[in-house]
Amino acid sequence: MGIFLRYTDYLILLGVLLLNLGVWIYTSPRLPQWANVPVAPSEIGTTAAFLGDNELAYRSIAFTLQGFGNTTGQVQALKDYNYKNLGTWFNLTDKLNGRSNYVPFLAAYYFGGSQDPSKLMPVIDYLRRVGTYPEPDKWRYLGQAVFLAYHKMKDNDLAMELADELSKTYKPGMPGWSLQMKAILADKIGEKEMAYNLMLDALQNKKQDLDPVEINYMVDQICNHILMPEQRKKNPLCENIK
Repeated sequence: MGIFLRYTDYLILLGVLLLNLGVWIYTSPRLPQWANVPVAPSEIGTTAAFLGDNELAYRSIAFTLQGFGNTTGQVQALKDYNYKNLGTWFNLTDKLNGRSNYVPFLAAYYFGGSQDPSKLMPVIDYLRRVGTYPEPDKWRYLGQAVFLAYHKMKDNDLAMELADELSKTYKPGMPGWSLQMKAILADKIGEKEMAYNLMLDALQNKKQDLDPVEINYMVDQICNHILMPEQRKKNPLCENIK
């Protein structure tokens, strides 16, 4: 009787092993399917899920954002992300913590690197909003929005609009390029008269706030890049410029 039971046990074990092997052979070629970026949950539901701890919720969601394309053990290209849904996650984290630089940095320098620039508007909209917040250096995200609009999306009108908003954030102590950006873009797109007037206005009304190096840069831009040679000769600003 004992030998029979032992023989039966071996048969059961062998059957289980064969079944396991069969399941592995059947499922091994199958890869998990990436469901792409879902719509973010509501702020109320998120807060409740983390027992009212908004900071824990913010950091957990930010960490999740970093790994959206790797959850199946594969690496997904940013161009394949659903950026419209991604924007809902940006908005959620902004409500949970509008002071942190964690998610704005991800949006600007990670998700802003999409191989499909046509999808970048949710990123730009988010950076545009965050860039006006009063915390120190938040304006830099508005500067990144200008970069994405001009260099990635090739949308000159949007870039000029964002550059105008960036110039309005200028305060003494900030780099001069934040004030000059609209003039620089105007020059690049051929709006020479606008570029000249913007640069001249900054020199006349913000000179006391600007570093001498930045003042010299603006004068050089006016005399050597914006004005035509004939105009330069008649402009007193350019008298001592070589």
